Amino acid sequence: MALHQLCQYFESSPAIRLFRSAQAPFIVDFLVQQFKADGRIAIPYADLHSALLAYQGKLHETDPNVMRDKASTYLVNWCRGETRWLHRTLVATQIEPVYQLTRHTEEVIQFLDRALQQDRGFIGTESRLRLVIETLNDLVVGTTDDPQARLAHLRGEQKRLQDEIDSILANQSVGRYQPAKIREQFSAAVSLLKQLQGDFRAVEEKFKEIARQVQQRKTIGGHKRGEILGFALDAEDILKKEDQGVSFYEFVRFILSPNEQTKLRQVIQALGQIGELSDQTEGLQVVRRMVPLLLAEAEQVMRTNQRLSATLRRLLDVRTTPERQRVSELLQNIRSLAVSLSANPPKEGSFLELETRANLNTPWSRTFWSPPVEFAQVDLNEHVMDDDRRLEAFRMLAEMQRLDWRKMRNHVSQLVREQGPATLADLLEIYPPLGAIEVLGYLQIANDDGHQIEHEAVEKLVLPPSQVGQPPVTLTIPRVTFRVREESLT
Repeated sequence: MALHQLCQYFESSPAIRLFRSAQAPFIVDFLVQQFKADGRIAIPYADLHSALLAYQGKLHETDPNVMRDKASTYLVNWCRGETRWLHRTLVATQIEPVYQLTRHTEEVIQFLDRALQQDRGFIGTESRLRLVIETLNDLVVGTTDDPQARLAHLRGEQKRLQDEIDSILANQSVGRYQPAKIREQFSAAVSLLKQLQGDFRAVEEKFKEIARQVQQRKTIGGHKRGEILGFALDAEDILKKEDQGVSFYEFVRFILSPNEQTKLRQVIQALGQIGELSDQTEGLQVVRRMVPLLLAEAEQVMRTNQRLSATLRRLLDVRTTPERQRVSELLQNIRSLAVSLSANPPKEGSFLELETRANLNTPWSRTFWSPPVEFAQVDLNEHVMDDDRRLEAFRMLAEMQRLDWRKMRNHVSQLVREQGPATLADLLEIYPPLGAIEVLGYLQIANDDGHQIEHEAVEKLVLPPSQVGQPPVTLTIPRVTFRVREESLT
């Protein structure tokens, strides 16, 4: 522990910044309640935001002058580069960001937990000393190459066990731990378990750092595909061979073993039956969550490693279409600019503009399935021209009514300018239609020009007969309200 290391740590460590924060007790209390009390690793934004709002509301009942900013502002500030008390990430299975504790926050929580435990006057010195001695003895025995030394150790263990067996058989009684020793060893085990939970963040950040370096080398350019791939594989291999990586993968193999899980659950169940631990509510709760929590922690780290593997697979995938290559080039340019500005981001102005308006479609807007059109069979006979039918067809074509769309739109515009919003019935009262076809034309204009059409409400229109002696025509149409169009206002 050199002086320059201490100076650098106190100057740049997010853990020290958390200790120095004026609101440190409240921040740590909130994070412990959300992550540690419930044994949660990652929390979605909506859940964490609502929990912080509730925490602030309860806090302001007794102390209204603390944590006065918005809850969303705190969540943003706690994820900044200089704080890094929370890690914000996007997960494929979530529609919103999720948050988890960083190793810096884990260090603060572990330190405070040990410090407060000592302040309460309970320090497990004997258990810790025995653990140290047993660990050192096991280290000495496990590293020797002398068969005689190993045999002497095993025979000593065998004699100790045999003496204990003989004593039980002779006296029909066993020596039970004293209540103080029971609580002491249990407290030491719980402390080690809490420290173990915080160690996962350091392993996970190792994988994330490798993934970031691979992505940066790929984004900045200047490196061949083989060089980047070699760097990633070497870095991952080094991590697996380091003490931290070796220990983690051994832990994964241990905790994923069904036999070991069964043994752990049996031990945890037996702990609940010990009367001397009945008042250790918090510790028993931590132990009961041990197996699922450790499995979740291992899965979280392995998922981070899988993201690194996915990055490598995309790096090796050369079967891309021209469109995908173009998109990749654009994204690479964006990432290059982001990397170049990461050290010195712009302080003023908008750095990035996003299109926030999206077209929303509901499943009900899709039409139901309909059978395909079938062509009817027609007997093709020799066609004989019928002069009378031909003349009748030309007469009907000449009598067809032609719609003057410009004139009809002028009628609509003039009416809404003079009267404001008006219905189709109001329009036809002023400009009587020439027939039903013109009413349909006004309906088409209302649909094309974006006027209001209420399909749930209907109106009945009575049109005068087109010829003398015929009855009037009654039409049932949806209610149409013509309004001033926005483009006409501009």
